[in-house]
Amino acid sequence: MRGIRQSLASSVAVCIAIGLCVSAFSQGLGPEMYGIPGSFGLGVPTPTRELGMGAIMTCVNDQQYANPAFAAIQQTASAGVRVNTTSLDHGPRLTSLMLQYSQPIRPNETGMQLTALTLGSTRGGIMFPEIGPVDASMTDNGFIVDYGRRLSHRFTAGLSVLGSERVGLRFTPPLGPALLDLSDKADFGARVGATYEYSPGDYLGLIYSYSQDNVDASGLMVGPPTSLVFHDDQLAIGASRHFADRFLGAIEFNRGTEWRSPFSSGHNAWQFGLEYQACPGCAVRAGIADGSPTFGLGYHNDRWSIDYAYIHNWNDDSVGELFGSSKTNSLEVAYKW
Repeated sequence: MRGIRQSLASSVAVCIAIGLCVSAFSQGLGPEMYGIPGSFGLGVPTPTRELGMGAIMTCVNDQQYANPAFAAIQQTASAGVRVNTTSLDHGPRLTSLMLQYSQPIRPNETGMQLTALTLGSTRGGIMFPEIGPVDASMTDNGFIVDYGRRLSHRFTAGLSVLGSERVGLRFTPPLGPALLDLSDKADFGARVGATYEYSPGDYLGLIYSYSQDNVDASGLMVGPPTSLVFHDDQLAIGASRHFADRFLGAIEFNRGTEWRSPFSSGHNAWQFGLEYQACPGCAVRAGIADGSPTFGLGYHNDRWSIDYAYIHNWNDDSVGELFGSSKTNSLEVAYKW
């Protein structure tokens, strides 16, 4: 009987601790968190070069690109692989692998790009009051098809179609059931882009994206298992400018919104980037991505390019309060033919 009473007391203590945790944290931790893995995964198909320049997406032409309108400008085929690692102070270590293949259909007229990305995490704990370390894990897997077309001498437009995306986010305590278990399947998603080359090699760029996601949620923080539909969109407008032969600057404004009645949230961000060609084939980069400093290095020749970028506290607005500070390293190798 004494052993049974001890076991019962232990179970009650665990339930009370979990209840206190849920009461303290459930207001900020719920199904709306489904977008966190994507902010490090398929939501940012940005090449490493641009990550080093403040994570600019809209207005810097490269052999891989986030703005589908740049598919129309490419003159040679290319393929690249990007590896990102993000270490969160109070959470898991995230690793993403992105593969991109760009193919002109009619060089400098029409083209396409295929992007595939997978993101996973190692075990990492968040310290919750009354419970202690809670294991957090994230996943994101999907692919995108881009198509771009030249509409005039200076103007191009493009379309990105989300082929598929599946996202997972889970918080699991040492004892008892999961606090939060989210599984997201994108119902559909698309991104439209445009560029205007107002001066040789200098662009005004625009991206607008929209997606609808079906989120299956369970765990103590949401009560009975439920399925919810969320919508989100993003608008980004930017401009790049060569101030000299070796000096490129870029600026971008980004507005993102996520909603499901009655829940709605939005965030504005500014991105700034600079690139200096220190010697033939060698570049040094720096920038600010929504308040987070970035730094980059690059080398390229007629066929190969190698780029590295570092971002401090990337996506701090969405993960900083829960996971603390972060360090992101990005490495990309690309080949064109």
